[in-house]
Amino acid sequence: MKNSDLLVRMLEEAGVGWVFGVPSGPVLPFIESLRRSSVQFILTANETSAGFMAATVGYLTSMPGVCVSTLGPGATNLTTGVGCAWLDRSPVIAITCNVATRWLERHIQMRIDHHTLFKPLTKTTVSLANGRIGETVAAAFNLASNEPPGPVHLDLPEDVAEAIATVGARPSISTHELPDFSTELVEKLSAALQTARRPLLVTGLTFTRSKNARQLLQFVERQKIPFVTTLHAKGFLPESHRNWTGVIGRARRTDVKAFTDRADLILAVGYDPIEINYEEWVANRPVVHITTRSGWPIGRWSI
Repeated sequence: MKNSDLLVRMLEEAGVGWVFGVPSGPVLPFIESLRRSSVQFILTANETSAGFMAATVGYLTSMPGVCVSTLGPGATNLTTGVGCAWLDRSPVIAITCNVATRWLERHIQMRIDHHTLFKPLTKTTVSLANGRIGETVAAAFNLASNEPPGPVHLDLPEDVAEAIATVGARPSISTHELPDFSTELVEKLSAALQTARRPLLVTGLTFTRSKNARQLLQFVERQKIPFVTTLHAKGFLPESHRNWTGVIGRARRTDVKAFTDRADLILAVGYDPIEINYEEWVANRPVVHITTRSGWPIGRWSI
C-alpha cells in the first residue's frame, strides 16, 4: 500500500464521500487511489470551484469537505474557496499535490511556497511526510472540526504519495468538550432581562452548528422576545414564527433597521462578528453574547 492509498483509506474511515478537484500530474497518484475506494473524485470546472464545494460540504454536514489541487496555479486557484471556508467557519481539508521532495527548495516552473500561500487562510498548513501520514491526517481532521471549525492545508509531495506506507493512526474525529457556563449564563440573562423593556434576540453563524434550536425557540416564546437573524443563520429558526422580524446584514431593509434600533438589550446567540461588526448596528446598547467561538468564553448554554 502506498501513502496515497493510506491517505484515501483514512478519508474513507473518517466518512468522507467526495473529493473535489482537477486532475494534473502530481495529483494522479492520489486520484488513482481514490478510483479504488468508495470515495468519489468529483471533477470541477477549476480548483476554485473545488474549494467552494468542499466548503459547502463542511458547512452543511460538519464533516470536513475535501478538495485537491496541483501545485502553483492550481493551489492559487484553490485558495479562493479555502478562504471562503476560513471566513465561514467551515471544516475543510485542502490538499495540494506538489513536486517531489528533492525539488521543493528549487525555483522551478509552477512551484511556489504553498505553506506561505495557505498560512493566513487556514488553521494550520502541514507537509505530509513518509511514516507520519496517519498521525498528520488524524490531527488535521480533528483540528478542522473543533471549534471554531475551519480549513486545514496538507501538502503532498509526489514522491511521498508514491512511497510504500507504514501503518498510521486511524483518524477518529473527537471535538473538544466545551465548558458548561449554564448557571452563570442564566444569572446574567435574568439580570439583563429584568431591566430591559425591548430586548431583541439575534442568531448568527455559530448558531447554525447548534442542536438547541427548539429550546431557544421555547425561550423566545416564554419571554415574548422578537428575534432577527444574520444572513448565515437564515432559516435555522422558523421565519413563519410570529416573533420573527427579519434579517440583518449588509443588504439592510429600513424597516428591520428601524425595529432593531429600538432595542435596549441585544441577546446574541451564536453571533459571529465576521458576518457584520457589532459597531455597525448595535451602537451603545448592552449585549449578552453567547457563543462557542474561541476567545469568547461561553460554551454550552441552557435556559
